[in-house]
Amino acid sequence: MFIKGINGEEGEVIPVHGNSATVKIKANKACKKCNLCEQVSSTEMVVVAFMKKPVKKGEKVTLSIQPGTVVKSAAILYILPLFGLILGYYLGKFAGSLLHLRLKGELFPAAVAIVSLFLSFIPIRAYDRRKQKDSRFRVYIKES
Repeated sequence: MFIKGINGEEGEVIPVHGNSATVKIKANKACKKCNLCEQVSSTEMVVVAFMKKPVKKGEKVTLSIQPGTVVKSAAILYILPLFGLILGYYLGKFAGSLLHLRLKGELFPAAVAIVSLFLSFIPIRAYDRRKQKDSRFRVYIKES
């Protein structure tokens, strides 16, 4: 199963270093948003991919990421901020009634919801930093 983006992307091995290789691929609109690749020109990008079997410079390869990884990361990125927004609204509504705030309508709950939304990106950033070292969140050379 290929997910639009890096999975199934074909490229050419530039240099090989240790257990990884730098692979040159065509620039793709979907790829610009994930930041796994580095754009080197308007038509080309490079990505460091880990090898399961040895490859040589100039070899054509197919890249992949574990599909569950992409789905899990997308769920965290989209659901956590939404959850933070909703939780912040109800927390603001509850706190406003406890504090007997006499603000116009939904101003206080809305403000707390927006602050909560922005605060929800802190654990996402921490998750991202931790997963950058995780081997399941790397690009692999699938075929050569």
